[in-house]
Amino acid sequence: MTSQYNERFRRFSERIEKGILIGIVACAIVLVAGEFLIQYAPVRVLLIETERLEGVLRIP
Repeated sequence: MTSQYNERFRRFSERIEKGILIGIVACAIVLVAGEFLIQYAPVRVLLIETERLEGVLRIP
């Protein structure tokens, strides 16, 4: 009974570990891609609101 539980727990924990690692890698890829995207002015204007508002008064 105990060895069956240990085997099932080991398989479960391996799946969870893979999921966490995939999540970390995906977040890192998205972060790097976002950093590259904000290097280009046309994309930066679309993604960052303060870029559009910089130097523009809100009250006319």
